[in-house]
Amino acid sequence: MSGSESYKLLFIGEPGAGKTTCIESLSDIAPLVTDVRCTDELARLKENTTVAFDYGELSLGDQGRLLLYGLPGQSRFRFMFDVVRENLLGVIVLVDAASSLALDGLRETLDAYESAIRELPCVVALNKNGKPPSALLEGCEALLRERGMVAPILVADARRREELVRMFDLLFMMIENGVDPKTPTGEATWH
Repeated sequence: MSGSESYKLLFIGEPGAGKTTCIESLSDIAPLVTDVRCTDELARLKENTTVAFDYGELSLGDQGRLLLYGLPGQSRFRFMFDVVRENLLGVIVLVDAASSLALDGLRETLDAYESAIRELPCVVALNKNGKPPSALLEGCEALLRERGMVAPILVADARRREELVRMFDLLFMMIENGVDPKTPTGEATWH
């Protein structure tokens, strides 16, 4: 990476998983947020939801800028991935670990973005519950395994910048060490 370059990082996940919060916690600029008031069944879970994408920027010093995007995990928003694809370094899939439907949310996100996720280094982050039940972790692992996908799964609080930095560190370590997410066996290959 060089200082004049811009790179992109994508946060995706179910409604309420923490995409907007991640970008607000990390961005050096006032983030662009496309939240609107919920008028459907989501209104029972949260007041507002993202309808396009969230955007922020993070300085990497001499290494350039990291453009932060948050996309909804539902399949109807899948086309938005093509808008942010160029120079995309990796993906952080957020899971609302406090939700009783967390695995359904992860399944929907994987259904919508699996082919894109397979092309990039990826980290799965369980958000909103510092000690998620082991059944949730096992369920996330099983969903990835069913699809032949391998990604590290972390527990993180999207409100805490230092925990988000831990996700970045892992993702950038994967990039620097040449993890090939497209291996036919679905297992990470380290070069």
